Amino acid sequence: MSSWEIHRAIGVTQKTAWFMLHRIRLAMQSRRGGKLGGEVEVDETFIGGKSRNMHKNKRAEKIHGTGGADKAIVFGMVERDGKVRVACSPISSQS
Repeated sequence: MSSWEIHRAIGVTQKTAWFMLHRIRLAMQSRRGGKLGGEVEVDETFIGGKSRNMHKNKRAEKIHGTGGADKAIVFGMVERDGKVRVACSPISSQS
């Protein structure tokens, strides 16, 4: 499936669809091999400290933009009643 097909099907930009497609392909490359099939659910999240738990001065110093810096990105896919694939990026500090 191409990024243009995904772009049209789910209503995101082609650039976003391309990014999603590459992340999905990367997650499908496991040591056990094989593609996921049937109905597949996909989700992602940032894992790390919550800015609301920080002191106001510390939050102003560390959090810029959306607050995704210094957090790990976790991406998961699961077949209905089947296999699970999970990928986690290392925590990277952005200056």
